[in-house]
Amino acid sequence: MKILAKHKWVENCTITESVDDEDTKYRRFTATIDGWRGFKIYEGFILKNGLLAEAVIKRVKSIKERIKKGDDSVFYEKTEMFSII
Repeated sequence: MKILAKHKWVENCTITESVDDEDTKYRRFTATIDGWRGFKIYEGFILKNGLLAEAVIKRVKSIKERIKKGDDSVFYEKTEMFSII
């Protein structure tokens, strides 16, 4: 995997989009949220319906809100989206 882009779609967050060297339709999104690194948001193929970026943003905002509220369980659970439909 190599880094394709670093997005600033959400305030105080960096969403890193990586692409597979062999299949450019396969992506990984990880996030640094309010300084907390290493959140895996999505890994899989790009969806034809174009909702992937929207779903990634929604998931990052959800994690950010939980951190803001003091919910430290977000640091111990799997944060990856399993279904974005």
